[in-house]
Amino acid sequence: MATLVGRYIDSYCSRCRLTLAHVVLYEVNGVVSGVKCRTCGSEHRHRGPAPVKKNEIPAVRRFGGRLITAPKPVRPEANRLWELKNAATVPDVAVWDYGMTERYEQGDVIAHPSFGRGFVESTTMDKMEVLFRDGRKLLAMNRSGTALG
Repeated sequence: MATLVGRYIDSYCSRCRLTLAHVVLYEVNGVVSGVKCRTCGSEHRHRGPAPVKKNEIPAVRRFGGRLITAPKPVRPEANRLWELKNAATVPDVAVWDYGMTERYEQGDVIAHPSFGRGFVESTTMDKMEVLFRDGRKLLAMNRSGTALG
């Protein structure tokens, strides 16, 4: 069996953080173990190609010079529950437009300008938890003197 010592091999360089050409320094039982980076000269163990990134959703995007956080992925269980509730809703149900000054009760169906149709799941004096297609949101309600105008 031919030895690979002295030959070039592509390996992930931990210093350069790229997959680059390396020189094989030594083998153990026919397997490449030590390499030297031809770009930066660092010696390390052979790592093969670059590690695959698990999360493909960017944490932050740039738009017009401003930083915008990426939307959270939709939780499938909330989406399925919303689909079930939406399918079970009768066609002539009262759908209330959302307003911070209005008072809602558990079981009400609301129309939010940003989140769309939602189902009120629980309420307190001035807050409510609403199930939207994108997930559950905590919204303000029953606020006096905050009318937009």
